Amino acid sequence: MSVDRRIKVLDLSTHFSGSVASRHLAHLGADVVKLENPRIGDGNRNLEPLIANEGMAHVALNAGKRSVAVDSRSPEWERVLAASTRWADVVIVGAQPVSAQRRKLDFKSFAARNPNIVYCLISGYGEDGPWRDHPSHGLNGDAPTGLVQVETTDGIIAPRRQYKSYGTTLAGLHAALGIMEGLRRRDLGLGAQRVSVSVWQSAMGWQWREITTSANLGIPHRAYRDLGSRYAMYGTSDDRTILICPIERKFWEVFCDVVGLPAEYKSAGNWDSSGMDWGNGREQERVIIGRAIRGRTLPDWQEAFEAAGVPFSPLLTLEEAIETEQARVVGVTATTMVNGQTVRVANIPIQIGTLDGADGPPPRTDTVPPPPALGEHTQEFLREVLGPE
Repeated sequence: MSVDRRIKVLDLSTHFSGSVASRHLAHLGADVVKLENPRIGDGNRNLEPLIANEGMAHVALNAGKRSVAVDSRSPEWERVLAASTRWADVVIVGAQPVSAQRRKLDFKSFAARNPNIVYCLISGYGEDGPWRDHPSHGLNGDAPTGLVQVETTDGIIAPRRQYKSYGTTLAGLHAALGIMEGLRRRDLGLGAQRVSVSVWQSAMGWQWREITTSANLGIPHRAYRDLGSRYAMYGTSDDRTILICPIERKFWEVFCDVVGLPAEYKSAGNWDSSGMDWGNGREQERVIIGRAIRGRTLPDWQEAFEAAGVPFSPLLTLEEAIETEQARVVGVTATTMVNGQTVRVANIPIQIGTLDGADGPPPRTDTVPPPPALGEHTQEFLREVLGPE
């Protein structure tokens, strides 16, 4: 009889962060069971926008998992939770620390049920400090970080329209990373492991450049828009935008030839300290480059810079990026089936292979199993952990 050696993950979280973590673990081969509220599920199922009559977040984040629906207020809850914990290698909880303790979803409670469990708590603000028990939803974790830029229209203050929260997704990624290290330590014989991640600290950690600069020098970290003429965006003749980055000398010299800059520009630069010159303060150079770039279309420049090996990027919309040949080849999206419809979801950008694929990239995932219906695997899983009734 074959033995299932997959990592077994019990996900009790709701909404985004825990689901991001367990989605990544499922992509890496884990058997993920969502233990859900039988009335509304994990909170993602009906959250608009809807795709094939299912919440977008449910479609994107719960693909490939199993759903077990048991009411935490029901008489069988404690027995199911204890058996599920004994089954699991990993348990993911999303809650305020005080709430996790009250509901017996804290580390000590799970370690008592399974002395080899890897426990991960994802909270809003962490397990210590004056904010530890503050309730939190997505943008709450970003707001007190300096990340959120707002605009006021007719007296109404709101985040800028294109702002997307950082902390909720990053917390899920940090949780998955911590869980993998927790499993390594557990497998070294160190017993139950505790992983603690917060949405707020993940959003803060995203700003490693800004934090390190501000905390030590008391000044803001430099912005991309201020780097200079050689790391800047320019407009093309077809009203598109291109980013050029020939900051190393070898790239700059080739760039000058391709663009047709005056001969004296080719040797103008200071590459001694870091090997890079951003063109900071060279305003006239920026004007000259801008005129040259404006003389040709974006496709023309793409072809020229690709042939010359000059670092550049076209400025694309998300819709354009999804449909590029690069996105198709590397598998930026995968397909799944939802209520009889083929649906595209964001793929997990991790590929792992062996020497069998040493001459090329590791195999990628083009399709993922569908997101489960609420409670779809309840009976199957209960037989698995409790045995036949």
